[in-house]
Amino acid sequence: MEYLLKSILCSFIFLVVYQVLLEREKMFVFNRFYLLLSLAGSLLIPFITFQLPEAVIPSASEDLGGVTYYADLNQTNVSVDSGFEIDWRIGYGIVTVVLLARFMKSLLTIGYVKNSNVIVQDSIRIVLLPRETLPYSFLNYIFVNKKAYDNHTIEPEIWRHEFAHVRQKHTLDILFIELILVFWWFNPCVYLYRKNIKMNHEFLADEAVLVAYPEVKNYQRLLLSKVSQRVSFTSAFNYSITKKRLQMMTRMTSRFRTFVIQLSVLPVFGIAIALFSSVEYAEAQTAPTMVRPDTDGVTKSQNPASKEGASDELLKEYQSIIDRCFVKKTNRFFAKHLTKSEEERLVTIFSQMSQQQRDKQDIIVMKLPPQKKESPTQKELDIWKNPKTSGVWIDGKRVPNEVLNKYKPEDFSYAMASKLSGKAKNPNYSYQIDLMTNACFDKYVKESKAHPLYMVRDKAWGKPSK
Repeated sequence: MEYLLKSILCSFIFLVVYQVLLEREKMFVFNRFYLLLSLAGSLLIPFITFQLPEAVIPSASEDLGGVTYYADLNQTNVSVDSGFEIDWRIGYGIVTVVLLARFMKSLLTIGYVKNSNVIVQDSIRIVLLPRETLPYSFLNYIFVNKKAYDNHTIEPEIWRHEFAHVRQKHTLDILFIELILVFWWFNPCVYLYRKNIKMNHEFLADEAVLVAYPEVKNYQRLLLSKVSQRVSFTSAFNYSITKKRLQMMTRMTSRFRTFVIQLSVLPVFGIAIALFSSVEYAEAQTAPTMVRPDTDGVTKSQNPASKEGASDELLKEYQSIIDRCFVKKTNRFFAKHLTKSEEERLVTIFSQMSQQQRDKQDIIVMKLPPQKKESPTQKELDIWKNPKTSGVWIDGKRVPNEVLNKYKPEDFSYAMASKLSGKAKNPNYSYQIDLMTNACFDKYVKESKAHPLYMVRDKAWGKPSK
């Protein structure tokens, strides 16, 4: 959902810049590439992630209190209504399939029509149609009425106009925007992009006509005399479009003004990247994963090495999981798509390895002791009562900040304050506070002793990157 919001806002900003600075200026080639690149940028920029060397985490001396690392106690802090998510996906899928079917039908219809009577002229295929229609183009084809073609009643300016559409490959732009619209139909900006791209195509084709036929008034009168019917994926004009085309023909833009406007637009891409890209911290990304196996296949005493060692088959299985579920970047291993069952399997196999076998592994398993009992201070509790800075969880449940008024520091045996960053950012607060009451902490310690928690991590985790 965050990606969708970023991409829509990004496309909106690019579109506003076009409407304000570029739309009325006579620099059609620049405008064409701006529209295409900004639309593509709106889709791609939210995927850009800048990786910083380490995360900023509040230390024990900060006002928000000491931070103690704690895992596997609050894995479902933020829940999503799965029913709503499924319904949303179904609705999106239905609309997308319908639009994709319409898109394919239009392509097939044009493909069927272009197999009619065809004449090749200047490497461009002219399709002669029996029905009444004004000329229009698609890819390397120009579609015209056969009778009008045979009687030579199609004006040379109209021919030049359609030839310009074909030679400048405007159909590729239309296919691009229509295909994006199939999957991004919920973004209102895409419809404005389509309108502006088609309008700019008409400006480009008109410009090509006026190069060959400089009499602007004659061409304007010709356009006013035409009434066209709309054909999917093809250039078309009606009264409102024709009016804009007529106005643009007489507009003048100086070279200096063109240069200044183009130069002022380019930084917009940098601003969009700064606003809508993401920042991740290398140290946070290499953080280990935690698993508490449901089986007893792991040794219970500080995960000692096996004297016999794991078999070659188990070692191959272990390496296969590493290759499949981890990726190496800048001499560090990052987990990707590592399931709980795969984590448990790594723990089980690692427990059967000899010390020599373990020393050769890039990903290792460590048994973690239970967290030490550490109560927060009254000052920390007072700070965490502020909902503008802190979101509070007690025993794994989200609670209003004012609930802390009912507690004293000695009521808690454990506290953790985590600064939210990257995808975990919350617009309402910057820190997540996890607290454990004495009863919950005692239960946690008892469970940890019965079912130890293991850390699956990069051997180099916690060490400086080289």
